[in-house]
Amino acid sequence: MWIAYGLGAGVMLGLYDVWTKKAMKGNAVIPVVMWSSLFGALVWVPTLFSGALPIHIDPFGLSLREHALLLPKGIAMTASWVLAYYAVRELPISIAGAVRASGPLWTLAGGFVMFRELLTPMQFLGLMITVLSYYVLSVVGRKEGIVVFRNTAVLLMLSATVLSAVTTVYDKYLVVQLQLPVLEIQAHSAFQRCALSALLFVPYMLRRGGGLGLGLTWSWAVPLVGVSWVLAELIYFHALMDPQAMVSLLSVLRRTSLIVAFLLSALLFREANLWQKTLMILVLIAGMAILILGR
Repeated sequence: MWIAYGLGAGVMLGLYDVWTKKAMKGNAVIPVVMWSSLFGALVWVPTLFSGALPIHIDPFGLSLREHALLLPKGIAMTASWVLAYYAVRELPISIAGAVRASGPLWTLAGGFVMFRELLTPMQFLGLMITVLSYYVLSVVGRKEGIVVFRNTAVLLMLSATVLSAVTTVYDKYLVVQLQLPVLEIQAHSAFQRCALSALLFVPYMLRRGGGLGLGLTWSWAVPLVGVSWVLAELIYFHALMDPQAMVSLLSVLRRTSLIVAFLLSALLFREANLWQKTLMILVLIAGMAILILGR
């Protein structure tokens, strides 16, 4: 079942990427971050008050100190979303998703810097294959007028990916070192992200003279962004709770998000250069699989 959960998380993350692209159409970044965060937080509200649901969250289950320790995760994730949404607005989903899929590379880099962890020969092979896929990405990008390694949107997505990798490492610290309950981490972090997004949204709207209205062109994609992220996170952590689950394999299964987003974007957004992008994605996934599993 944990393999099915891992695939489910990947599918949901792929849908999240598509909804984000659709939500950004004709909208500014800050309002989309704010309202999608609000809908993501609302998903958890029933779990605070109903003991009849399969999941119940204690509203006072974390101390003030634990909330303070949870805050860096919320700040990093909110900043990551702001950067990523700016990038998604400008980039084809295939290119944005490929950059986002570099997350395991940054996790490995952090392991080397912090713990002097060295790559195995198989991981080095995976790294080289991944580098090759980004060369293919640069070739495809030039055909669409995107100089990948000099493009501001690509650099923003790269920064968002690094921040996301940082939160992954910090999650491990919260769960393993501090032994905080997984579901309470997710729920209270969602509420924190909603509050942090509101702190960005209020001055943004007042500065634009728009009062405190929606600040966006309404689309059902906006709530779907928040809900799909929460569901993807919930499914992934549910897989992790299985004692037989292999974290390395789950990381590979989550990369199926790139395939889902690419297929849907080809249908919905009519992306160009599909064959070249298909090759890039296949090479990237193969490299990531070898990189993560070659231990």
